[in-house]
Amino acid sequence: MRKHLFLRIVEAIDNYSEYFQVRHDAAGKRGLSTLTKCTTIMRMLAYGIPVDCVDKYLNIGVGTAMECMKKFAIGVFEVFG
Repeated sequence: MRKHLFLRIVEAIDNYSEYFQVRHDAAGKRGLSTLTKCTTIMRMLAYGIPVDCVDKYLNIGVGTAMECMKKFAIGVFEVFG
């Protein structure tokens, strides 16, 4: 996938859903970025890898990755049709 297409999808998803926007927890620690969440989903879709494989190199948990996948699919459907 070309970089500009990927970044267009990331920007559209970021604008669509608050879930993909960067947030800070009560301790002030920065959460996962939109780019990290979308990269995780794209790798899972492109390579057909299971959810637990992305935990090692992207530092995203299984539950978070599954939630990202669901919200990403709904977001892409809503934004791009």
